[in-house]
Amino acid sequence: MATIDEAESYARAKNADIPYCKGIVFRLKSIGINDEVVLCSAILSHTDSSFDEIHARFGREVAVMVASLSRDKSLPRQRQEEQYVAQLQGAPWESILIKLCEISANLKVMRESDISKTKRSKMLKQNTHHLNVLKNKIVEGKAKTPGIDRLFDGINETLSHFGQRTIKF
Repeated sequence: MATIDEAESYARAKNADIPYCKGIVFRLKSIGINDEVVLCSAILSHTDSSFDEIHARFGREVAVMVASLSRDKSLPRQRQEEQYVAQLQGAPWESILIKLCEISANLKVMRESDISKTKRSKMLKQNTHHLNVLKNKIVEGKAKTPGIDRLFDGINETLSHFGQRTIKF
């Protein structure tokens, strides 16, 4: 089985944003997720690697989880988003947790950076859209991960900071 260090090394070689990936892993660990497959998948989902590349190096379980979090960049942009939403809706709980931690990390980056209002607005819209898409799955599965309420609190605090409606989970 792959280790988090191997995933990080591979991601670094693929020019992934390692501090961002570590932020996602930190959030996963903070809600009680210590499964190496999940932690490796969180990092590897930011490498733009193919299913076959991930499968060959890290195994089928990691490759499937990474695929559930990855956009098909060969599709036109609109179709890409439709496909991605469908993937998220059919993703396993662990992938939903990774996506929630990505959203949390995105919101923190937005809060701490000086990005333009236009870009911030676009990012907020996309992240809240994904939260709303996943809301039913989150409500169904949140009892499986007791520490998840802290993640929701942080997400809602940042949404509120930017004048957005909070999301009730």
